[in-house]
Amino acid sequence: MILPLYEDFNYTLTRESLETRREFQESEGGRISTGWEILVPPPGPDGVPYQLIFVGPTSEHRGSALRLHLVDQQGKAVDDAAEVLLETYYQTGEERTVMFQGRYGDFKQVPDQRAADAAVAVQKRAESGEDYVIRLGVTIPEGEPLPDLEANDTYFELECVKLWWNETA
Repeated sequence: MILPLYEDFNYTLTRESLETRREFQESEGGRISTGWEILVPPPGPDGVPYQLIFVGPTSEHRGSALRLHLVDQQGKAVDDAAEVLLETYYQTGEERTVMFQGRYGDFKQVPDQRAADAAVAVQKRAESGEDYVIRLGVTIPEGEPLPDLEANDTYFELECVKLWWNETA
């Protein structure tokens, strides 16, 4: 029996979310990585910070849903072998947690990613607080068609729990 996705999320990050700050593209060792950087919102007017929680797998569910669909500038799907990495880290690069690492083909195997309990799930729990970066990237060999991050058919959805984090002593 396939477990359901985590269903008690209250927020979905997308490329249109206020938290999605920029697209990135980097080249290293004959490979190109491209994708989106997402920042945890700054504290509210009262100074209380936000926290984004990405729920990992348990015995009751598979974890938070991660949906990804990428096309190149010709409208063709990105190669199945493209590497997908979802991670979060403190702005200095420390405290890195890899939430998902796999192939783009994992997403293409799901006929309708938006169907109930049909999406790929994060592989590890992560909590991102103030000054944290969430980065979703795809890595392909140089010379391969790049994903068109602004194409209408390109999207990502990352379900999470968004908390207004209030600590008291």
